Amino acid sequence: MKRVLIFLFVSFLGLVFLASATFWMPGQNNQSARDTQPADTSQQLDAEVAGATESSAPAVSSSVPAQPQSAQPPNSPAPATPLSPLRFPDWPKPSAVLVVTGEQQGYFEPCGCTANQLGGMTRRAGLFRQLRDLDWDVRGIDLGSLSSRTGTQAQLKFETTLQALRDLNYIAVGLGPEELRLDPGYLLSQHVTDGDEFLGFVSANLTFFGSRDLGTPLASRIITIGGVRVGITSLLSETLRNEVLPAGSPPGDAEWTDPQESLKAVLEDFDAQQVQFRVLLSQATLDESRAFARAFPQLDLIVAAQGFGDGEPDPELIGTVRLIQAGEKGKTAGVVGIYPEDTAQPVRFELVKLNGGRFGDDPAMVQLLQQYQQRLREQRLVAAEAAVRHPSGAAFVGARKCGECHTKAFAVWEKSAHSHALESLDPALARRGAERLHGIQRFHDPECLACHVTGWDPRDYIRFESGFLNEEFASSPAERGLEQLLAGNQCENCHGPGSTHIDLVENGAEPEEAAKSVRVTLQQARDSACYRCHDGENSPEFDFDRYWEQIRHPDRD
Repeated sequence: MKRVLIFLFVSFLGLVFLASATFWMPGQNNQSARDTQPADTSQQLDAEVAGATESSAPAVSSSVPAQPQSAQPPNSPAPATPLSPLRFPDWPKPSAVLVVTGEQQGYFEPCGCTANQLGGMTRRAGLFRQLRDLDWDVRGIDLGSLSSRTGTQAQLKFETTLQALRDLNYIAVGLGPEELRLDPGYLLSQHVTDGDEFLGFVSANLTFFGSRDLGTPLASRIITIGGVRVGITSLLSETLRNEVLPAGSPPGDAEWTDPQESLKAVLEDFDAQQVQFRVLLSQATLDESRAFARAFPQLDLIVAAQGFGDGEPDPELIGTVRLIQAGEKGKTAGVVGIYPEDTAQPVRFELVKLNGGRFGDDPAMVQLLQQYQQRLREQRLVAAEAAVRHPSGAAFVGARKCGECHTKAFAVWEKSAHSHALESLDPALARRGAERLHGIQRFHDPECLACHVTGWDPRDYIRFESGFLNEEFASSPAERGLEQLLAGNQCENCHGPGSTHIDLVENGAEPEEAAKSVRVTLQQARDSACYRCHDGENSPEFDFDRYWEQIRHPDRD
């Protein structure tokens, strides 16, 4: 009897343990979707990693891509970093407010193509709107370096940016090396000084065409904001001057003079005109800007170039001069509150990250962007410059031609986001991420097309001969077929144009000889090929190993 009782007791404990295990450790089939849901990669925005052959990497499987087990798809937007609450709404009301920006480098829109990017003129307009909703008297000043390139598209974007700054009530822009590369004559044509509160190009030590009487650039701007007399000037240091106006070069359209002597004259004029707040837009290295602060303690604020890319949250105090870094590429903006009567804290500063969730879009800025895209189309920018010969000397043939032999690789490409890269530039097609297009199609923008079609240089935005061309700009029957033939990011963007390879194959060349003309090893793709488009700006979350799984394909059938 005792043995029976012991057996029943042990059996009961076993049942209890089994039930507990079932409850606390559910089987794999009962796991939450959060833990087991495979990544959805069917609707990825823009270009995924372009294909590379695997002939030099036999350890890597060449099968059709398997889905990764990560819960985060490789090209899904990274979670937005939570932003700290804005401080400036809690400030006492300033007498005057300056919004300080600089080194935009051509980024009228948020920096990059993917989600959660900072910046853009529409969000900057949202910041101005919030400041004015506080009933504060606000103006904008910009350090300069608005562009990063030269040529027609750079000029059109520069003009669009200037109009945006005028609409936001900016009063001064400094001149850096980037502006000088656009040409002094062109800058003169864009300097509109009508009215009292115009947007002025300022530089204390640059003179165009040997005459200050032309009024471009102005040595300084003096304006009253909320009862405060504010003076703004700019300098181009010797180091940055040598980038565009090397010492000893023959006199040209722009003349550079000693920055310290030039600034001394401007500050004397500020004294004569009873300026209360003195600002220097310093196109210089950080060390040179710090030297200006030490040499001219009467300055109140220096906006410094060549600093940390995302800006610095706190001013650097050099004596009584505040040196600030407002960041680059339009991702941030500095808000400066001026309190002339507050001897303890006469200046307050906040570096604001221009986040879409916080500031949203501004209809007037979106309209400017639409007008810019329309100008690109009207001026036929895609076809305006002559196409260049590809370094290989070969011509582009299109992915379908490649697919005649490489059927498995073509099947992978055809299902990838690469094949839909051009479609992602049309908001009407509602591809994933289309909301970032602001409803504006980008089929005529070389800076967008270069990574979304085949046969362009993605770094210099130049079309190669036989590369993609919009049908509406075609001048021959052969060119009219290029839009359909080369839409999307195809095989030849990584492997090079395929005509030579096809000729070798059709003429009976040895397979290895034919393969050499288009071979890209996995290591080459990892080191450089993919980064021509998936760079730190346009694809900041890019990770080769994860992305490669989405485009992995065999060398040949």
